[in-house]
Amino acid sequence: MLLKKVRLENFRRFGKLEHEFAPGINVVKGQYNEVGKSTFLDGIIAALFENPKSTSKELDKYQKWGVDRKAKTAIEFGADSQDYVLEKDFEARSVRLAALKTDEEWTIPKQVADKISEMLGTSSPTLFLSTSCIRQDEVRKIESGEKEISQSLESIVTGGREDRTALQIVSDLQKRIDEILKGTKGIAREPGLVKSLTIQFNNLQQEINNVKAEVNTVESQKLELVKITEQLVDLETKFAEKEAVLDKNKRRREIEGEIKRLEDEYNRVDRLINDVKSLRTKIEEADSKLESIKGFDDMQKVQDVRKQLSELSAGHKKISEDILKRKEELTVAQEQLGRNRLLVGIGSNPTLIAGAVMAAAGFLGIMLHTALVAIGIAGLLLVATAFWARSSIASKSSQVPELKNRIQQMEDALKGIEEQQRQALAEVQCATIGDFEQRERNYSEFVVDKEALRNQLKGKLGEQTEEQLDKKRRELLKKLGVEQEKLTDDLKSTAVSPEEYVRYEDEVKKLRNKKEQLEEAKRELAFNIKNAKCDAELLAEKEELLETLKRKLDRAQRKARIYELTRDFIIKARTETLESANDKLQAEIQKNFEIFTNGKYKKVVVKKGTLDFQIFSDEKGDFVQPEELSGGAIDEFYLACRLALVNLIYGESLPPLILDDPFVNFDPIRLKRTLDYLRQLSQKQQITIFTLSDAYDSIADKVIELA
Repeated sequence: MLLKKVRLENFRRFGKLEHEFAPGINVVKGQYNEVGKSTFLDGIIAALFENPKSTSKELDKYQKWGVDRKAKTAIEFGADSQDYVLEKDFEARSVRLAALKTDEEWTIPKQVADKISEMLGTSSPTLFLSTSCIRQDEVRKIESGEKEISQSLESIVTGGREDRTALQIVSDLQKRIDEILKGTKGIAREPGLVKSLTIQFNNLQQEINNVKAEVNTVESQKLELVKITEQLVDLETKFAEKEAVLDKNKRRREIEGEIKRLEDEYNRVDRLINDVKSLRTKIEEADSKLESIKGFDDMQKVQDVRKQLSELSAGHKKISEDILKRKEELTVAQEQLGRNRLLVGIGSNPTLIAGAVMAAAGFLGIMLHTALVAIGIAGLLLVATAFWARSSIASKSSQVPELKNRIQQMEDALKGIEEQQRQALAEVQCATIGDFEQRERNYSEFVVDKEALRNQLKGKLGEQTEEQLDKKRRELLKKLGVEQEKLTDDLKSTAVSPEEYVRYEDEVKKLRNKKEQLEEAKRELAFNIKNAKCDAELLAEKEELLETLKRKLDRAQRKARIYELTRDFIIKARTETLESANDKLQAEIQKNFEIFTNGKYKKVVVKKGTLDFQIFSDEKGDFVQPEELSGGAIDEFYLACRLALVNLIYGESLPPLILDDPFVNFDPIRLKRTLDYLRQLSQKQQITIFTLSDAYDSIADKVIELA
């Protein structure tokens, strides 16, 4: 890579800074300290490696003091016969890499970093600062990049990319091994794959045991369900047969009951119709009987005759009764006259004359004052008795004629009444009252019978008419025919006796109860089976999952073992492989160090797999650590190391070599030899020296002065 131009904006102390670079050696110098040499160098590093999209607070250190906007960087460079511009805007958090000739662009940070790594030789700022970029007073600090340097050397030897070195692979393998086996040798918050699978395996094994227990229960319930289902099928068959017989008999009974009801209704209606007809006939007969009674066609006349006859009969009865009484009185009077003959004798004239004589004698005796007075008194008594007897006899004698006369009158009145009765009876064509009364009784009876018949007819018909009754009878007959058709031979053939029907009812009831119990048990078993959390399928799935977990656990354990074997093999292979890299590095450092020290130190040893160096000292006659040399020799050695590392690690990439005045401890002779070496190196690799001195102007292809 060849830097052509660097532009910084709002970068720390610089508001805007832009400088072009030339191939070969560029000298960036300032007359005084703090003119921005280090800031300029930081700008180049930031332009090459920083990601503007990063949220790291470290990027804030690049912002110019007192300015709100963040920094911008831009570098133009050439690589692989192509010119590029790399722009980074830390304010907009954007990056852009553009090929100037082809107009290709890359704006995704990862793509840009990969492209820069491809052209620069690395994407690691640590490796770059440990090799190609040597800051002032940090020439000896290559330990910070030891890991990156080791990986880079390994990559060179193995021919791989630096992100695929054996060291990284070993590290990755160890991480994977640790991740897989995490928690197997102790307690871990987040166990690894093996431990996790082991826990899952054990838990699943316990689950399977629990599932097996439940599955056994479910399977037992399934067997019980099959058994109950079979029982239910058999029971339902029996139930259906008996229920069918019961239903047919029930249906037959219902039909027969309906037939019986219809027959009864039909018979009732038929009887009613017959009764109505009979009543009609009887009414007609009553009418005929009424018509047969002559003279009773005019009921008003009959009633008038009845009234007249009643009145006449009452008078006749009264008179008859009076006649009887009078005749009785006559008889009594006559009997009394017969029994009172003494009174007749007493009241007779002789008796009266005798009494008068005796009374006169008595009157004379008074006058004569003789014993004839007593005879006169007796005579007076006899006269008085005679007059009393005569009076009594006179009243009795007059009563008999009067009674006879009265009786005669009443008998005449009876004859008149009887004549009136004959006339009244004649009007209704009756000879006698008895005949009239008989006819009247018959007529009344016939009227009453007719009215009773009419009431019966009305009671039987009610609100219906005979036509409606006849229609109803026809409808009942039709319904009866329909119901009789329903009574099929099948229903008749399955007929059972009442006792058998009761027995069938009892059996069907028991079968229904048993059926309901079995159905309830079946539903409960089906519900339990359906809602069981575990079944044979789940058990099979879990056993299959257990087998899968076992295979995964076996694979994880084998994988961990393979990783361990691979790790051990790669470590061994890496150790053996790095021997050649160590030899190359050792030879390159030894060559450079010999040049820089004017041939004083010719033998350098690099410990395999490390950046642990030893230098053979002629003065001490033994190998020593670089830190045991003088200050200038130490800087010269680490400069030789860095240049050797650049040569080995970057190869054809040839990144720009940036030296921040690392020669302050060099003596003039060694400095001259070093500069001669750099001058020769600049023929193929761009070198930039940051300095406060004018000592390097003579070898510079371009001098950049910082104000």
